[in-house]
Amino acid sequence: MDGITFYLTPKWEKLLEINVWADACIQIFFSLGVTWGGMITLASYNKFENNVFRDAVIVGMGNCLTSFFAGFVIFGIIGYMAHELGVKVEDVAAQGAGLAFIAYPEAVSRMPLSPVWSILFFIMLLSLGFGTQFSTTETVVTIILDEFPHLRGKNRRWLLLGVCAFMYCCGLFMITEGGMYVLQLVDNHSATYSALILGCSEVSIMAWIYGAD
Repeated sequence: MDGITFYLTPKWEKLLEINVWADACIQIFFSLGVTWGGMITLASYNKFENNVFRDAVIVGMGNCLTSFFAGFVIFGIIGYMAHELGVKVEDVAAQGAGLAFIAYPEAVSRMPLSPVWSILFFIMLLSLGFGTQFSTTETVVTIILDEFPHLRGKNRRWLLLGVCAFMYCCGLFMITEGGMYVLQLVDNHSATYSALILGCSEVSIMAWIYGAD
């Protein structure tokens, strides 16, 4: 319960820190994927008469509710680990790769039936990774196909294979001895404030071309 209490107890003084607002924007941008092209790419497969406003409300609410529910799971585990170690929750809480690959697995290993929970945890990570990669890969492939229409049809499979091979080669840098540093460097700089800049640019350009009304 210590972890849940820590999760639900607000610290109002944190609202005065600009980093908190920036992190909140980055989190919602990242979880929705609105600045990486995935939403636009997948939405392009809708029918012309589709109710986009309804879909946007459903996706936005579903995303926030899912993130809120996930917070109970994460901080429940972190609270359990803090209780086992005899330390405060804030001393255990980590973020990024440290949470996913160090703190969380260690806490799961201390639970009853730990092999079962460990398997379920890493299956969850794998499914989340596949979901992200599907939308990202489809976005890149769609952009290339729109630019080079002659690659459509039977050539699409080779384009898809080439994109996946390129991404695979880029990912090899992150499994070297210094791969964790590369991962954190990319995570901290390519998917943070750049998302805010891209989002503001997209909104400004769309409003300028199509109008704000």
